[in-house]
Amino acid sequence: MKNILMIITKLSNGGAERAINLLSKNLSDKYDVKIVTFDNSSQEYMPYVEVIDLKTKITKNPLKKILHFFTRIYKVRKIKKQYKIDCTISFLPGPNIVNVLSKIHDRTIISVRNTQSKLKKNIFRNLVNQISFNKADKIVTVCDYVKEDILNTYTIKKDKIVTIYNTYNEEEIEKKKAEKIDKTEQQYFSKNKTVITVGRLIKQKGQWHLIRAFKEVVKELPDAKLIILGRGELQEYLEKIIKINQLDKNVYLCGFKENPYKYMQHSDIFVLPSLYEGMPNVILEAMSCNLPIIATNCEGGNKEVLGENQYGILINKLDGKLYLDEPLTNAEEEMKNAIINILTKKQQREKYIEKSKERIEYFKKENNIRKWIDILEKKI
Repeated sequence: MKNILMIITKLSNGGAERAINLLSKNLSDKYDVKIVTFDNSSQEYMPYVEVIDLKTKITKNPLKKILHFFTRIYKVRKIKKQYKIDCTISFLPGPNIVNVLSKIHDRTIISVRNTQSKLKKNIFRNLVNQISFNKADKIVTVCDYVKEDILNTYTIKKDKIVTIYNTYNEEEIEKKKAEKIDKTEQQYFSKNKTVITVGRLIKQKGQWHLIRAFKEVVKELPDAKLIILGRGELQEYLEKIIKINQLDKNVYLCGFKENPYKYMQHSDIFVLPSLYEGMPNVILEAMSCNLPIIATNCEGGNKEVLGENQYGILINKLDGKLYLDEPLTNAEEEMKNAIINILTKKQQREKYIEKSKERIEYFKKENNIRKWIDILEKKI
């Protein structure tokens, strides 16, 4: 049995963290799998395999950053030796560079989960990416858009990169979406008029555009509700937009939820207003809860999941400007119209519910896990 090590920053509050946790579960039937985290003090996802915490907290102090960087390489190298690791899989830029620089005799596989050309660039970041991409034995991207973006942004051999779409935890979602909503949270829902989005409250996710569009939805449907699950640096800004637009009784910032599926299950539409994406796990999870999907046609994997409005509604990409109470942009107007269309037209809602059910079948874990196994066995 091969020994597999997986490296991630933490096991909390993020799509990459959730994805690596699920992948560890799916690979543990065939391999001896362990996860290494940089700092797992705020763990929110229940691990399925043994977790080794390096206890090197994320810091903004430049000297501590350098110290932690070399400490992580040293500790991971020791772990690789101790457990005779055959293959190491890492997710996200920090773990990726630690993975390749701690290489002994293991095969190093790095997962790239976002559009690199859209991320904030600096000399150090570019250097880290270039080293990671060139030294890794294999690069796994979460969609073809990210794959092509890497090839256009960095000097990489094309045959080193392979796309494996995200999967979703069907069993867990089925179980968790059946859980009851707390009585204190019933106010978040309005029958056939509840919209939900899930994601970190950061600029990439574009939630303020959705709030602004929703103000106009409420003018036509006064009892409509918008639930936003997640936490992040834009919390105060989003609260300000809600207050300025007098949406306190219609829009709810509910924070991070360990079980978002029970909220999805009681909602009527899922909207993803991202400015750019990798492969959006959350769309797959919303589809598995039988929700119609509205998403931006931004850089990334949204279009690969939804097609040309085949499996959901794609709206034009948003401009990402931090508006407050200005008139809606054309893309925000398009988002508003799509939401109202599905909330008010039963036939449209049912059509896209069926499309979600149809599309999610493509992302069953068997197809994607088989590809991961092929990489670990050097078949691709």
